[in-house]
Amino acid sequence: MMAPELWRIGPLTLRTYTLLIDLAILIGLSAVTSQGWRSERRPTAWLNAGLAALTGGVMAGRVGHVAVQWAYFSTHLGEIVRVWRGGLDWHGAVLGGLAGLALGCKFWHINWRQALEALALPLPLGAALSYAACLMGSCAHGREVASLAFYPPLVAAELPDLYGIIAPRFNSQLFGIALGLAVLVVVSQLGKLTQRPGVRFWIALTLLGLGAFGIGFTRGDTVPMIGLLRLDQVLDLGMAALGTIGAVGHSATLPNSA
Repeated sequence: MMAPELWRIGPLTLRTYTLLIDLAILIGLSAVTSQGWRSERRPTAWLNAGLAALTGGVMAGRVGHVAVQWAYFSTHLGEIVRVWRGGLDWHGAVLGGLAGLALGCKFWHINWRQALEALALPLPLGAALSYAACLMGSCAHGREVASLAFYPPLVAAELPDLYGIIAPRFNSQLFGIALGLAVLVVVSQLGKLTQRPGVRFWIALTLLGLGAFGIGFTRGDTVPMIGLLRLDQVLDLGMAALGTIGAVGHSATLPNSA
């Protein structure tokens, strides 16, 4: 059962979407800080690098969301800066986060590959939490289907869209949660097979990109189309390509190379 709001006291509202996104952020920052303590006894420097990644991710994620949904924001310019109301593009968030992390690592003299390794598990877990947040907030909803009788349980359900219209839809957000958890399991097991820092992060990004591309065929939210594909699906493939390049590049270097 969805619960978009956990509680409301006067003008203050705690939204489930916000809580889950904040939880994903805290997990990532905690992982980076813990790695900084274990490897160098410099948790504060690593936390600062994590905050730089967070800042870059939020800014670029918002820019990406506004760009993809420009048909809406072009007539609602005042809402562009209202990040707290939701609306981050994961492709932009990843790119901005990586840029912020790279700058943070350079400034605080932190090993880039070790920092990526610290985020290898938070990345897919954060993806699962983000899809769960969308399930609670009805974003990234599935497209309508003719009848639930044509689909197995959990594949489709009576779900609302972003405007609250309930109809039989593909359970796209649930697919995303399953994707994130599956990638989390795979990446966890990869820790036994590779000792090259950072490789697991790029593999996780590749799998998430490919999975999101597949889920895109079930989504019903409106985005621009590029041929037969949604714009976000094209960007998903770009993330998968970036992850593949990163994995190959990190695998081709020595584990202790900077």
